[in-house]
Amino acid sequence: MTCDCSLIVIGEMNTDIIVTGLPRFPKAGELINGGKLFIGPGGKSRNIAAMAAALLPTGRVAMVSRTSQDKYGLWKEPVEALKQIGVNTKFVKIIDSQVTVELPGIALILVDQHGNNQIIGAPGITRKFSPEDIDEADELFKEVEKNNGFMVFIGNCPIQTAKHAIIKARKLGIKIVFDPGGADDLKSLITLLGDDIYLFKPNEHEARVMTGVNILDLPSAKKAAKVFMKMGVENVLITVGSNGAYLFTPDSDIHIPVPAVKESAEKDETGCGDQTMAAICALLLQDTSLYEAAKSAILAGTLQFHRRGIVPVTPTDLIKVST
Repeated sequence: MTCDCSLIVIGEMNTDIIVTGLPRFPKAGELINGGKLFIGPGGKSRNIAAMAAALLPTGRVAMVSRTSQDKYGLWKEPVEALKQIGVNTKFVKIIDSQVTVELPGIALILVDQHGNNQIIGAPGITRKFSPEDIDEADELFKEVEKNNGFMVFIGNCPIQTAKHAIIKARKLGIKIVFDPGGADDLKSLITLLGDDIYLFKPNEHEARVMTGVNILDLPSAKKAAKVFMKMGVENVLITVGSNGAYLFTPDSDIHIPVPAVKESAEKDETGCGDQTMAAICALLLQDTSLYEAAKSAILAGTLQFHRRGIVPVTPTDLIKVST
């Protein structure tokens, strides 16, 4: 393999079908007209891979996933977008339509005028992302080991596949970053937490469901973080929307507020958490401290909020705001 890969992203890839600018969300049985239609690449794991690639040199990010060819050609959106931004897709398994009736992952997303969204996922063949898919990427894991890299995965990755990937990464000394977003059953993810996890990044809702602690401020966030750290997690970043995030390490407890940015007419929370995760991984790979990486990652997530759909933040974007 020729790439100098240092970040593996495992998990699902979707095609997003988005309607933005709705005056409000429809009630049951109601039709609401208005807004703009946008079809593009999506999926939390795919988003993170693309967003991290936008912040790193070409060839540093690779995606391990599964999709299927469909007669509508929807599968091409996420795959081609990854290639265009420089992600290694060698280990994205594409199942021929003659072999399976499973469709690729699809997400139907409604976004109102305030940037709030409602998402319906149809995972399709991504539900069959398997430990065998991980094993077929063995050479990739060895490449990341050589480069002292990271592996990141999301909560909607099948549990057994995630466990298998964690074991493989741990044996090779690859640092693991985990975002529980997208899980059907958040409490089931507790079995994935332990001393293998370098950084765990739940939002306030996910942290509450998994610990029973309402995140209201730094002390309550610390209480939730202690639960995760007692399980063996090394560092915890709890994001809290417009209030920023709380970072907990063995030596510090820090509130990171949302920075002031130039607002635009667009408001769309789709992909903000993914952008935050991608940025923190990319910056850590550039020898940035965890605190500085988290601070810039919250900035990146804020910039993403003012963009329609998934438009990865670049290093230039971060520099412009920082200066």
